[in-house]
Amino acid sequence: MTAYLLPHLSTFRPSDRDILDKALSDLDQREVALTAIKDFIIVWEEADWLEAYSIERIGKWLGKYQSCEVTDDLRSWAESDLTEARRALLSGIEQGMMVAA
Repeated sequence: MTAYLLPHLSTFRPSDRDILDKALSDLDQREVALTAIKDFIIVWEEADWLEAYSIERIGKWLGKYQSCEVTDDLRSWAESDLTEARRALLSGIEQGMMVAA
């Protein structure tokens, strides 16, 4: 399932967001979806360059539309090792939470 979700994070079109939303909403699939998001960030951490906007965009969507359980898990993970990619995710989550408030 993780490999299935990774391409959806790369393109992140409305249909991709629907698939990710369904996975995050299903308690049986949530852990897999969270792992896919973390794996996506790790790929960027290991890349020669960083496309921070793509990561922030995902984070913003997460912060705006996902539950506190989801965002808290990702924030805790990102804060455990503040790479540039994880900072982009945190920035996006914060932006999304401000929009949602």
